[in-house]
Amino acid sequence: MKFQQIRSATSIVTFGGKRFLIDPMLARQGTYPSVPFTTDTGRGNPDCELPCPVEALFDVDAVIATHLHFDHFDEAAFQMLPKKLPVFSQSAEEAAILRSRGFEDVRTLADDGVAFEGVTLYRTQCDHGSSSLVTMDGYVNMKMSEKASGVVFEIPLEKGRFYLAGDTIYCRFVVEAIEKYKPALMSVNAAGAQFPLGHLLIMNQYDVLSLMAHHPGLDVIATHVEGVSHATVNRPLLRAFASEHKLDRLYIPDDGQTLEFSLAS
Repeated sequence: MKFQQIRSATSIVTFGGKRFLIDPMLARQGTYPSVPFTTDTGRGNPDCELPCPVEALFDVDAVIATHLHFDHFDEAAFQMLPKKLPVFSQSAEEAAILRSRGFEDVRTLADDGVAFEGVTLYRTQCDHGSSSLVTMDGYVNMKMSEKASGVVFEIPLEKGRFYLAGDTIYCRFVVEAIEKYKPALMSVNAAGAQFPLGHLLIMNQYDVLSLMAHHPGLDVIATHVEGVSHATVNRPLLRAFASEHKLDRLYIPDDGQTLEFSLAS
């Protein structure tokens, strides 16, 4: 399989010969204001440009929206994505929002799996900070669930699953997904993003360390590093931390970089 880091949580996963655009945040740098009352990179949101022309991201077989927070499916994505692309949503409620914005082929992820052209996708649970996130004008474009989801990719009858953990801290949901699906590879959102009062919303470097200490045989990709105003972890910090703690199986791609993995056991 291939994992192409685009920007922040946006990536392209090639699995089973199919290309999936994950969590498209497509706006130009600084289109949206910084998240207030928390750490601030000072560059607005997104806090950097895309590494490629936005149209290059449309050459995919399907889109996966793990949830509809602005840094995972922004207003630019609502406006710019081709409306005929299949879009997978975490819930019926968010699927209805996507349909209301003109997307013609919206499907809902499921715990027991949903098939797409030879690939089975399983929804997994997240702990997106264990708090009620404040809905503020300018940060989400409509009322929506505060829940986030991850996705396990599987080709039936073949070994080597990929687990995209999504917006979650390291918690029992992540452990349960690893134990249930036994992925050969996983990606984690590791910007250490915070909301007001320093509340951690996704993994930081210490979550990654705990994850890899408890699952030493697992290859891990760190995505959603940098890219948003409320990130507390950047690539230089995470790379230095990985070197210090000998996290040799942690991959930290640059924006635009593609990693290729063989998932065969």
